[in-house]
Amino acid sequence: MSVKQLRENALTTLDDMLEFMGMDAETAPDTVKNNITRLINAASSYIEAVTGRKFRKQKYVEKHFASGYQELCLNQYPIIQIESVIGDDGNQITDFDHSGCGEYGVLFRNQGWAIKGYRQGLADDIRLGSRYLTVIYTAGYVLPKDATEDEQETLPYDLQMIVWQIVQQQWSLAKNGANGLSAFSISDVSWTFDKELGSQVQEIINSYKRVEC
Repeated sequence: MSVKQLRENALTTLDDMLEFMGMDAETAPDTVKNNITRLINAASSYIEAVTGRKFRKQKYVEKHFASGYQELCLNQYPIIQIESVIGDDGNQITDFDHSGCGEYGVLFRNQGWAIKGYRQGLADDIRLGSRYLTVIYTAGYVLPKDATEDEQETLPYDLQMIVWQIVQQQWSLAKNGANGLSAFSISDVSWTFDKELGSQVQEIINSYKRVEC
């Protein structure tokens, strides 16, 4: 039997999940491990879809419209490192700071991020903005499965905890033959919710929803 693998975005490890469920990783059958791995993958993808975020630490290359204000909002956070911010003229912009607001994906610039675009109308106002900023940066958390001695996991513990709770709930319902009441799907991942998520789990998910600015 082929062993299912955790996806790159899995927010917990199989061993931690089995321990939380009171199972021995050494003696649990492969069928059990595979099904729990599927649930971990589905729960992790669901959390990312609902929050509108990617949690795994990785590099991003994004094109951005300037805000016209002092804050430029990137798509992912927390920001770990900004490699470069380059304008359409090829020049690098360096006079910004994210030390106080990088936790929410914001680059702050005292002089502001000037709007560029195409002018229209009698007033010659900029109506069509230009995505003239290219931002290359690293953002996200070190997931439990990616942690090493040199780079410890940084994923907030409450995010891992809600994966445990969701997987355990769905596993218990499936074992009791109570699944199949409603469904959610994204890409090639299908996820069945048989009971409403607990209020604590839902509150934690809501607290990690992407901040729009």
